Amino acid sequence: MKPTVPRSLPTLSVGDTRLMVLNIRLIDRQTADSDDPLPRGWWGYDAQATPEELWEHNRGVWILNDKRIADERWAALNYQGRIILVAELHGPDHEIVVDNRTGTSKKALKGRVLLAGNPIHDVLIGEEVIYRRNPVSYDPDPAIAETLDGAADESSLDVPGVGGQGVQMDPDLRKAIENAAQDRLMRHYRDDGWHVADTRHNRPYDAVAVKGSEMLFLEAKGTQSRGETVIVTRNEVANARQHPGLCIMGVWSGMRLVDGVVDPEAGAFRLLAFEPDDDALRPRDFDWTLPASEI
Repeated sequence: MKPTVPRSLPTLSVGDTRLMVLNIRLIDRQTADSDDPLPRGWWGYDAQATPEELWEHNRGVWILNDKRIADERWAALNYQGRIILVAELHGPDHEIVVDNRTGTSKKALKGRVLLAGNPIHDVLIGEEVIYRRNPVSYDPDPAIAETLDGAADESSLDVPGVGGQGVQMDPDLRKAIENAAQDRLMRHYRDDGWHVADTRHNRPYDAVAVKGSEMLFLEAKGTQSRGETVIVTRNEVANARQHPGLCIMGVWSGMRLVDGVVDPEAGAFRLLAFEPDDDALRPRDFDWTLPASEI
């Protein structure tokens, strides 16, 4: 059996989940219920909102198919038949919330907004979306194929030999790597006598470890790279700053897969205090506030 070592993007076909877009249709801004589970004060389209605000107020609360959403990579918000926002999803596990009106479990998406200059944003923004009765649809978008083939180079992918964690394009491999890193981190603390709870589905951290009066917030990262850098989200950084000294990151670098299965003997596992300061963070996108005066 040969290790799975993707050196470049494979050939893409229309049926490939990397070409699928989770489309969410917005209506005009609405006031949220007082017991909204996110919580949020409003939802829908607001022309004055920033892209980040639109995403935060509309990433939930939705009925989403677990299997379908686990494989989705891109989400788009559309208004009046055109895509107005594009986000890269941080699946496969999204936030589970309870609809207080019905008592049913629904989902809020985890992801980051893509801005102008990002090739996926640029190919999708403004694109026409066919109207459907259901506000959520899973639609193929072959236009992404050429964009991915042209934009992604080896330095941006999560492959062996590169310095830092990159993007894993294969949803099955991505899930296998994430689950293995999470399991290894939780097992380490359980073996040391801690009670560990998996919180990936509804918290900005992966697990909580408790021993007596002590509590730690755990974050797991798995990568085929050398692990010199890892990708962290805005919410992960915010949580670490809210709980200084209580956040631990487990990084499993140099991971290898054989026929899609993680080799438990490969790579190195490290435990690090997760105390992100500005000097150790490199932004992947920016929100630019426009100046008041024009040229």
